[in-house]
Amino acid sequence: MSLRTNLKLRKVGDRYMLVVVSDSDMNTTAVYTFNETAAFVWNAAADAGFDPATLARLLCGEYDIDYPSALSDIERLLAEWKATGLIS
Repeated sequence: MSLRTNLKLRKVGDRYMLVVVSDSDMNTTAVYTFNETAAFVWNAAADAGFDPATLARLLCGEYDIDYPSALSDIERLLAEWKATGLIS
């Protein structure tokens, strides 16, 4: 899996927004809102790749969550991102 290269994560207040950008403009009709945890996973995936086990361990290191719950959450989140076309 890989992140779409035309998506940029921006922090707006206490929320994170994923927007589609091109060389000429930013498409604000396709905006995805992330909470802090989803933004953390997005950035971690950009750095570490899409291995669910690795992302779950990183999530456990950042937040107070047990590994089985983290792995389940990561697998669900990656499936949602794939279904919406945020990753391929």
